[in-house]
Amino acid sequence: MNNTIGKLFKRALRLRMDQRGITGLETAIVLIAFVVVSSVFAFAALSTGLFSSDKAKETISAGLAEARGTLELKGSVIAKVSGTTGTTAVVTTIEFQVSNAAAGEAIDLTPGNTVIKYSDKTQTINMNSTAEFSATNVAAFGDTDSLLEIGEVFEIVLLNMTGQLATDLGTNTEFTIELIPPSGAVLFIGRRTAVSLDASNSLN
Repeated sequence: MNNTIGKLFKRALRLRMDQRGITGLETAIVLIAFVVVSSVFAFAALSTGLFSSDKAKETISAGLAEARGTLELKGSVIAKVSGTTGTTAVVTTIEFQVSNAAAGEAIDLTPGNTVIKYSDKTQTINMNSTAEFSATNVAAFGDTDSLLEIGEVFEIVLLNMTGQLATDLGTNTEFTIELIPPSGAVLFIGRRTAVSLDASNSLN
């Protein structure tokens, strides 16, 4: 009887000391935890990569839209004088022609949608109405709307300069014109009037 109890006690003691099942369970738990953590990090890295790719795509698209919506000056800037000419003359209208650079997208030149900023040493004004400037397609190709499209050439005329400016644009005066469309790059034009003005003057 005592022998049997002793054998049972020894067997129970051996089972208690056998850690193989517990060690296997711990290993499985660690492995599962490692897989879960790896999956979380992989998802985070993938999400960051996709977000970066989307931002890069947006930046490229914005850059292309800006480049394709670029205006280009065609020919000379013409300053016209209505009335007295010579050294005391003042400019009454300014004309120049623009086209769409690099066969780009249509640009809306409707006064109000497009703004023209005139500046000289004494003043800066914004022109944004049909009373202040006009934009007309003068090319044989194209239509009569205000969208500057591929192949079209628009003539921009700054109207009634003596009425718009607080100080008249006279002789030997530097001035700048910025043509600001609703999308695309700004066209910057800088010129100086001659020391004596005729009825029509090409400012190169």
